[in-house]
Amino acid sequence: MKTILAPTDFSGSSLNAVNYAADLALSINAKLVLFHAIPFPIAISEISIPGDVIDDMMDVDQRDIDDLHKILEDRTRGKIIITTDVKIGNVEQEIENICLKEKPLAIVMGIRSGKSLERAIMGSSVFHIMNHVAFPTLIIPENVIYSDIKNIGLLCDLQKTGEQLPIEAIMEWLFLFKARLDIINISIRDKEFNIDQSIESIAIQKRLNAFNPAFHWLTSDDITEEINEFVKTHPLDLLMVFPGKHGIFRIFHKKQSRFIATHNELPILSIQKTK
Repeated sequence: MKTILAPTDFSGSSLNAVNYAADLALSINAKLVLFHAIPFPIAISEISIPGDVIDDMMDVDQRDIDDLHKILEDRTRGKIIITTDVKIGNVEQEIENICLKEKPLAIVMGIRSGKSLERAIMGSSVFHIMNHVAFPTLIIPENVIYSDIKNIGLLCDLQKTGEQLPIEAIMEWLFLFKARLDIINISIRDKEFNIDQSIESIAIQKRLNAFNPAFHWLTSDDITEEINEFVKTHPLDLLMVFPGKHGIFRIFHKKQSRFIATHNELPILSIQKTK
């Protein structure tokens, strides 16, 4: 059975992502794990805290997540397994720890519209998780609700990432949802299409041939704007990206936060590339 991990801090954007995660789990009959980490600043963790204070914190947050559990059981009509976990500690580290235990198909996290990534995400943790945790991170904008995943876009730079694309993970999502695939190659304007890209596109075509992928070539001085225009004319339910040294965000550099924050109608699935 697949597992969907839904961390929450009970903010509006994270609760919206939890609802999305519940609907996603229901659609594929997966287990849903609700997770909450009570953040302890270093300055506090280095001093002695009375045990009853910690117990009170745990009790309050446990009641909140239990209430959320009941709401989601009603939402999913009791058709899926839902478990809960509450920890005290560094949010990012605790998410990493539970991922090693649960090995989720995806970590579903919410963002809200904003000019910067730091303002846009729950506890500023999403960018860390998508870059450092070896499980896919599904980023859900605050106004997005779940709908059947029928069209998946795969955003990459074939010249740099083709041979490192996590084909097995990509195929797993395509098989699960029986989705069609658009492969979107991006390059900077005045950078000619070369033989390496042609070879990579042929290799990927062969490996993903069962899904009959469509290839698209985007060239612009402003890749973020070009992608925005593309998704307006091509219906996508999910956009796959690949962070890292040679991943999609290599091209965006400091604009990566703008790219995520401005895609406020499209879930983004970040998958670590093959080493």
